[in-house]
Amino acid sequence: MDSSSNDFSVPERVREQVLDDDPVLLRHIKRPQWGLAILAWEADGRRAYQFEDGRLRNFKEGYYDLLQPAQPEQRSEEAVIIDLQAAIGSGLSADKVLTPVASFEQQVEIFKKLYPDGFAGEKWTEEHRSTPNGRDLKRHRDPVIAQTQERLSAEACAELVAQEKFGDINAAVLDILGGTSLVGLSDVKVLRTMDAETGQRFAEALVGLLHGEGDLTPRFKGWIEVLEATLEGKPSWRVSTVMPALLAPSEHVCVRHSAFIRQAASIAPSSQYSQRPTAGAYRNFRRVARVVLTRLEGEGLKPRDLMDVHDFVWATLRDSALEHLST
Repeated sequence: MDSSSNDFSVPERVREQVLDDDPVLLRHIKRPQWGLAILAWEADGRRAYQFEDGRLRNFKEGYYDLLQPAQPEQRSEEAVIIDLQAAIGSGLSADKVLTPVASFEQQVEIFKKLYPDGFAGEKWTEEHRSTPNGRDLKRHRDPVIAQTQERLSAEACAELVAQEKFGDINAAVLDILGGTSLVGLSDVKVLRTMDAETGQRFAEALVGLLHGEGDLTPRFKGWIEVLEATLEGKPSWRVSTVMPALLAPSEHVCVRHSAFIRQAASIAPSSQYSQRPTAGAYRNFRRVARVVLTRLEGEGLKPRDLMDVHDFVWATLRDSALEHLST
């Protein structure tokens, strides 16, 4: 027994000092499936650690040595720490808790019923990734990912911006969006009507989002501002997040709001999410996707990337999928 408990409450006297000044990544030696963790707070002979699986767990004094220093296997240490710190902050500031429609374990049950051979199986691959005969459809992710990585690479975008060929950047975007089921055709239709001035702002904001340096937050905010102006109102979550997800599917995720809200309810229910795209909510949704990835790996399932996670969320949490729970 490790004397841990799931408890998102924070003692009032340490509420303003929950983040460790110099965080160290740790892993529970008996529960590695929880993922990496950082210290959230310490008080009254207890320590709370935020884990990658979305849980904040308390440990009594005497059990601290179960948490040992560890390093991430795929992502940078800084990136993992930033996500974990954001998870702590989100949990503290939330004013409501989401109610799950299904537990994560039930999602795995549904997935295994629908796809017995998992993510590497023929059924999942042909429905979501590609076909062996090369006749790929809009629902297939691999060809559009490859197209995006070729046409909107850092090198390609830098060359086009230097030559002020913003129309070529936008033409690539329209080809990509028109060839995937990840976004609605109505958004693509509006984007095709951009004039030269609007198109330049759109292309510059997109390149900044995809390849800009520094914190993602201001780049994402700038992108949303341009989308709002270009689409004359409220851009969808899908059109707001699809391009980074296609360019870097191991780092970014395309958010399908209706399904991701349901997913968040079983992963990080006390974090803050919004109906309209915002940088803070995207950070939380992306953290949810990474937790799902970690938990799936803990179940012996191995998604290729966060695009598989996107499709897993939709495949197991849409209404028709939930019907499998009663059969």
